[in-house]
Amino acid sequence: MGANTSQVSDLSENPSLRTLVGTESVSQNEPFWNQLISFTFISPANSGDSKILEEAVIPLAKTLIENNPRTGNFGTLIKVFLSRTKELKISTECQDQLFIWQAHNALFMIRCLLKVFIREMSEEELHQQFSYQERATNSTGEGGGEDLLEELMSNLVHLIVEVPLLDITYSILFEAVTTLLVLFSYQLFQKDILRDGIIYQHIMKGRCLSLTSRLVKTLLYNFIRQEKCPPPATHIFQPHGEEGVSVSLALLSVSNGH
Repeated sequence: MGANTSQVSDLSENPSLRTLVGTESVSQNEPFWNQLISFTFISPANSGDSKILEEAVIPLAKTLIENNPRTGNFGTLIKVFLSRTKELKISTECQDQLFIWQAHNALFMIRCLLKVFIREMSEEELHQQFSYQERATNSTGEGGGEDLLEELMSNLVHLIVEVPLLDITYSILFEAVTTLLVLFSYQLFQKDILRDGIIYQHIMKGRCLSLTSRLVKTLLYNFIRQEKCPPPATHIFQPHGEEGVSVSLALLSVSNGH
């Protein structure tokens, strides 16, 4: 990931990624973000490749954790993704693959970073990583005061229930479901249900609540359809076999509170 990066070994030296995790704050309106999410990196297709990618991302993510309180660049990346998804349904209808591709790439980067964040910090600390963007931009008047974590989760749920499952949207919908599962993975480290957790509260009582029934319906419908993974020419992320079905069922279980 990152502009012009095609190999996992290139990630640590990629100039765009180094800027993202570096010490300088990058405004949401900078051309940098378009460059950052316009990459042709081949996403992992199996657990072994995923582990190699995760190990390559860890040092970048740890550097971002250190610098993000001053730069707010992680929150800005979230906002860049959110801005790309506002017209995603229209883009699908117009077959705008470039727009969908960039939105997918932004979400893919977010998911990779979140996986490391969740391993390194508590829910409360993770929530702070989202709020640093507002602090970093208050002096320029760009901070909106919204809860970016809840905004992201609501957006992902909305994306899953509103965007049709087609060859050109398969990868971003798969990534949306996977990102939600990454957020819910805090539960894996707890014996009891995290009913008081920030993420649980957002999905069960926050802005996502009005869409939970449609989310369950959509996941069940997609499972029943048993759509095959489209050929590589029409999507970015390449899950193999039953992986897509398993992810949908896992999220369905979470949505029902089991």
